[in-house]
Amino acid sequence: MYPWKSPRRKFFAALLSLVGSLACLWEAQAQPNLVSTVPADGATGVSTATAVVFTFNVAMDPEFTEATFIDLTNPFSPVPTTPSWNASMTVLTCTPTPSFPANKTIFWSVFGQSADGEPLEMDPFGSFTTGSGGSSGTGTNAFTLFTLGISHVYDQTSTALPTPDATAPYSFSAITSLASNRTANNVLLTLPTGSISNLMRNPFQPENFTLFAFNTSLPTFNATFPSGNYTFNVQAAVSNQLFPVNLPASLAQPGAPHVSNHTAAQTVDATQPFTLTWDAFPGGTSSDYVSVAIGESFSSTNAGSPGALPGTATSITIPAGTLQASSTYDGTIGFYRFTGVTNGGSRALVYRATTTQFTLTTRNGSTAGSLILTNAAYAPGNFAFDVLCSPGQTVTVEYRTNLAAGLWRTLLVTTSSANQFRAVAPQASTNRALFFRARNGL
Repeated sequence: MYPWKSPRRKFFAALLSLVGSLACLWEAQAQPNLVSTVPADGATGVSTATAVVFTFNVAMDPEFTEATFIDLTNPFSPVPTTPSWNASMTVLTCTPTPSFPANKTIFWSVFGQSADGEPLEMDPFGSFTTGSGGSSGTGTNAFTLFTLGISHVYDQTSTALPTPDATAPYSFSAITSLASNRTANNVLLTLPTGSISNLMRNPFQPENFTLFAFNTSLPTFNATFPSGNYTFNVQAAVSNQLFPVNLPASLAQPGAPHVSNHTAAQTVDATQPFTLTWDAFPGGTSSDYVSVAIGESFSSTNAGSPGALPGTATSITIPAGTLQASSTYDGTIGFYRFTGVTNGGSRALVYRATTTQFTLTTRNGSTAGSLILTNAAYAPGNFAFDVLCSPGQTVTVEYRTNLAAGLWRTLLVTTSSANQFRAVAPQASTNRALFFRARNGL
């Protein structure tokens, strides 16, 4: 609101109280607001071709008033629409181009101002869920899915074994995702201990109800969320549904993933492919699943899709150019064990997962210059030489005693702070001949 309006309103209000309502010397401009929306906020089964209609209480400025639509289900992506106004500029109609995606929750928000320049009150928002669009539906919207999950989270900061996360090492989640043709008022969960918890409804995805809890004490956590039957109670206006889901004791918690090349993951050359490796999971099978994510830049294929990592996997290659140079990324490796059942139009998924968090750091790509070995010198007991390089370049110097056979052995690994460094080989005291080479990286 313009700063001069409030004082003037108070002045004229006082004046009119004295002389009576003989004339309106100054009329306060009405605060614009959204009167109604079609379809209504929270509506379900909406046709994918439906045009969304917003009605305002005053004429709006079409140049500065807009409605936006976002598919919050998966992925978080905008949905294009074509806007049109009526002659009085009080009704905005948004027609999807193309149609809204089927079986999705569409979130909308409106912002703008009236023709007099007054801002729209509170920037209103809401959502609706589309129907099948003439098909049988896809994903979890084709049926009701009940999910139970136990997760352990660890941190790895060196080559040593990971340790439990200090903030939220042990967590429990329960999710109900309703089929697209269902509605519910509330969802309750009865634990094996007899305690009952409410699942919270997602305001942006009203078909989803979620319970999340964590604890820093493993004995307390296990006592609160033990193995056994968990019963979901879906409460609706027409009828309720009780659906028991068993968390079997036989579904063992996986051990914490351990990054086996953690040191190399701290000096990754972003211009080259990098293979991240981890120790094999004890008891891992092709029915289990490994998930890898490096920030928002790289992730493994989702479970159930071609190329997904089975529980027997021990590595994944990040393609060249995927990561940015001189950057630090939050990485995770997770190991998942699943079990599930199908009962009529409902399904249940139960999992136990253990995830290790770590950092992956890329170096400046310009530091990987050519290497030159020079200034060799022999002294009793050792042989030394200089390696010419670039500042900040990571170099591995290797040696062997015979070019005809044998493996290259590591003499030293260093990240040079200058244009050269000195390499000393004490192996010269016990070998008549030595061969040396230097290479970029670890």
